Amino acid sequence: MEDLLELQKIGIESYIPHYSYLWKIGGLDWYLERCFGDEYLKNEIADKNVEYYIVSSEGKNIGVLKLVLHKPLPDSDIENALYLEKIYFIPEWTGKGVGRELINFTFDRARELKRDCVWLVAMDTSDKPVAAYERAGFRIHSKGRIDFELMKEEFRGTLVMKRCFDKNGN
Repeated sequence: MEDLLELQKIGIESYIPHYSYLWKIGGLDWYLERCFGDEYLKNEIADKNVEYYIVSSEGKNIGVLKLVLHKPLPDSDIENALYLEKIYFIPEWTGKGVGRELINFTFDRARELKRDCVWLVAMDTSDKPVAAYERAGFRIHSKGRIDFELMKEEFRGTLVMKRCFDKNGN
């Protein structure tokens, strides 16, 4: 809880440059309040099934990682899965291996918890992140759509991607 303000600050600072184009007028503010508002984050931080990490490098906070420790993979029989919900970092750290390190950290955390699979949802229009996830071993599991009224229609498509650690789901 003592890091709530810093979590909000770096979360917003790392989200806006990468994703503000997704939103209609008023949508960005709505989404930021939805994901980084005081009450929402207080509830999330108190939830034992959720872990937030403030990512730091060279003495500076550069991003946010959010993991849901146990969340079944949709449209599957894989119950014992970890959901990588957020992986945001500020633009100047793009292409420097931070995302790869965070994904490896996520895999290590999933193995510690003896999860069978890690999954995430990526925008189907986000070619670079999807390619990075595929390089990390994720495969497309299914497609979906985001039902946020304030999101521009052309950006609502999603890919559910998974990486399983054993024969279950591969």
